[in-house]
Amino acid sequence: MPKKFSDEERKWIREKLLVEARQHFEKSGLRKTSVEELTKAVGIAQGSFYMFFGSKEELYYELILEEEDRIRSAVLDLFPPEQVSSQDSIKRFLLYSLRMMDESPLLRQMMDRGEMELLFRKLPKELLDRNFTEDQDALLPVIAAWQKAGILNGTAPESIVGMIRSLAFLTLHRKEIGEAPFTATIELLVELLSAGMLAVSKGAQGGEGL
Repeated sequence: MPKKFSDEERKWIREKLLVEARQHFEKSGLRKTSVEELTKAVGIAQGSFYMFFGSKEELYYELILEEEDRIRSAVLDLFPPEQVSSQDSIKRFLLYSLRMMDESPLLRQMMDRGEMELLFRKLPKELLDRNFTEDQDALLPVIAAWQKAGILNGTAPESIVGMIRSLAFLTLHRKEIGEAPFTATIELLVELLSAGMLAVSKGAQGGEGL
């Protein structure tokens, strides 16, 4: 039977598991990291792991969500929503977001090792839905500022979030796109997307404004 822990011990163990797991996942990836390695590093019995996380995939996903939250916060600090309403600012906003994702060791491991598919198979749908909800909550102020400026006004915010997420998911397919043309391809897509957002908006307004 797993040992009972005090609230203080549980908090410390959970935080320690997250720290150790990040180090292991960044170095070895999800598949090559075992629950035994993590519990040994923290100093708890292997069975005690499941008092904190349902699986190593859930622990991995928790770290992915933390990393994405860190990136969203950094991007929104640098690009306040009210300042992202021109083609150039939208382009810089999107490119900076994608660059931060690409530079994250944890996300790069997930991309390089193709572990997103494994997460989709292993994790409950409600956990996966949490990622979309957090993206939507973070992006709503940006989308509201765009629509106030007449950009994609009348388009459902959920569709705009989906568009941005689709662009972000392309960073998971660097190898399929090709290492050599990857950066130029992403920059071209962002250029066309930012220009298209304004073009569609102008067309909807009969060419006025913006």
